[in-house]
Amino acid sequence: MSGSLDIQQLLIFPLKDNEARKNFLIAALVYLAASIVPVVPVVFILGYVARILRQTINGEELRMPAWEDWETLLQDGILLFGVRLVYTLPLMIVLAPVYILAAFTPVFAQSGNTGDGPALLPLFILGIASIVILPISLAVGLIVPAAEAHTALHSDFAAGFRVREWWAVFRSNWRGFLLALIIAMLSGVVVTSIVGLAMITLVLICALPLILPGLSAYTTLIMYAAFAQAYKDGKNRLGGPSHTGV
Repeated sequence: MSGSLDIQQLLIFPLKDNEARKNFLIAALVYLAASIVPVVPVVFILGYVARILRQTINGEELRMPAWEDWETLLQDGILLFGVRLVYTLPLMIVLAPVYILAAFTPVFAQSGNTGDGPALLPLFILGIASIVILPISLAVGLIVPAAEAHTALHSDFAAGFRVREWWAVFRSNWRGFLLALIIAMLSGVVVTSIVGLAMITLVLICALPLILPGLSAYTTLIMYAAFAQAYKDGKNRLGGPSHTGV
């Protein structure tokens, strides 16, 4: 199922040696900047992972590339940001009312304690919406990285929407993409657990603003590296260039 994915190598590459740790520290600092300045630092992070996607798909050793040529990082980041935004925007539009409903649910629930039965209706709607949206979110998380990898490989925004090309790659190694998604989800669980522990530990909660950017950088790096390997394996299984199409 994992193809040529070396999970041990995947987990250690962000901190493998001094050069990797230096580049990882920069990634963490960029994430820290993202907590102060919205969007722009995230675009640079996406530009950086675009390099990891491209070098891995092209058969290079999985490594932390140098943070250089920031103009190209910005350009690549805009490409990936735009592709992900287009594919996830419909889901965000659907989720917006659900989040609004969730925000006001405690108010409705409190009203329900007074005997107002219909006030429990938002809780029911929220539960049903979550059941419907969860599989859609998982599907998006599984498929969109293939479009992002295709975009990074070709350095072309339109490549992300040449669905027949990247879908052929995804279909030839969907198990590898599934494994990459599982790794991403498990890393998210670990981060959530660490944050939860920090919230109940006085020393760690004070250090949380410094710890969280590092954790976010680490999970992002291994997630995209896993998807890059999945794309590479899928492309290799096709035995040649991806099919052309629109």
